[in-house]
Amino acid sequence: MAPVKVFGPAMSTNVARVLVFLEEVGAEYEVVDIDFKVMEHKSPEHLGRNVTVRPIPAFQDGDLLLFESRAISKYVLRKYKTGEVDLLREGNLKEAAMVDV
Repeated sequence: MAPVKVFGPAMSTNVARVLVFLEEVGAEYEVVDIDFKVMEHKSPEHLGRNVTVRPIPAFQDGDLLLFESRAISKYVLRKYKTGEVDLLREGNLKEAAMVDV
């Protein structure tokens, strides 16, 4: 399986959030740095990945493109969910709400 791609500088808080979740589930991933100094976040290539006003992170898993770090993080946790570990606590409504906070 090809690794997922995370677009953005790893030092960004929102990119780091996604990387923490990828590490937590043991997923293979590639970080594709976006250089703000040369306005790479405004390039047509990057803007084609991301339809929001926030340029990072963008996330690619095959032909799926996502943006917004919380949505990406939930996707990662759902994709790599096992019977032993439910980090989203979807089996308990109150616990799931606390995860969403």
